[in-house]
Amino acid sequence: MTAHRSAVYVAAAIGATFCWGAGMTLTKLALGHFPPSMLLLVQLLASIVFLVVILLATGFRTTSWPKVLRNSGLGVLEPGLAYFLGLEGLSRISAAEAVVLSSTESILIVLIAWMFAIERPRGVVLLLAIVGAAGAVLVAGSHLQYTDGTLSLWGDVLVLGGVLSAAVYVVCSSRLASVTQPMPALIGQQVVAVLFAAGMHLALGDVAFRVSSVSASGWILATTSGIVQYACAFWLYLWALKGLRADEAGLYLSLIPVFGLMIAIPVLDERLTALQWTGTIVIIGTIVVLTRIRQDHQAAGEGPDRLPSPAA
Repeated sequence: MTAHRSAVYVAAAIGATFCWGAGMTLTKLALGHFPPSMLLLVQLLASIVFLVVILLATGFRTTSWPKVLRNSGLGVLEPGLAYFLGLEGLSRISAAEAVVLSSTESILIVLIAWMFAIERPRGVVLLLAIVGAAGAVLVAGSHLQYTDGTLSLWGDVLVLGGVLSAAVYVVCSSRLASVTQPMPALIGQQVVAVLFAAGMHLALGDVAFRVSSVSASGWILATTSGIVQYACAFWLYLWALKGLRADEAGLYLSLIPVFGLMIAIPVLDERLTALQWTGTIVIIGTIVVLTRIRQDHQAAGEGPDRLPSPAA
């Protein structure tokens, strides 16, 4: 891979993290107009329409529809389950806290790849992943208190559940990214996610909610957040996965809390506690070290360039 092509994949990964970081604030604002399950549907539909328009405008055609269909099922994991849980959690905690917890995805990717023997990281990498997980506990730790006899930790648990689903998605999608085009695969996954989201809304949605009650600004926030978080971010990330390993691309997710906090704190006037800032520093510091280890590992020419892909 040439230095220019490598830089393109890195830029795509960074662009995706910016979209995810900014999208968290947009989504938090949109939750003021929609319940979580309905917002997920609106965001996904806006994203699909946007992607289809781009697909038609560029005249793109695919000749690998069987591969696209095989990849589409991953949409249940992300954006389906991951964002359903994430939205439910975000409605209970601040956007600043949610964006920090979301950054633990790269740590979970390392652990999942190791647990399923997809990649075997060094002992120090596993240790750093555990330290990063401890940072997530610190971020959520401010909620370890009883409210009316129950632990007020559900928002954090739901967000982390969504992060786990997203990490599994990254590991699985990296095994298919090299054998399918990003745009058709992304649309297929989001169509599957719409079906999943519709089922969840029918089962758990707020029956008293009326779409006609949503203001124009609410619709703008919902559709814009869907395009930024689901269309732009995922498209860029799938392109990054065509040239980067799953754990390597995942390490750039450490930029999500940086971008997210830079936007959420001034726009939403949110604050983190001292304990949460400590956890944030632990998480970002851990991922910075993991990134350096990965760079040294690649420079030494050790290990494959990417996760193994299934036969085409």
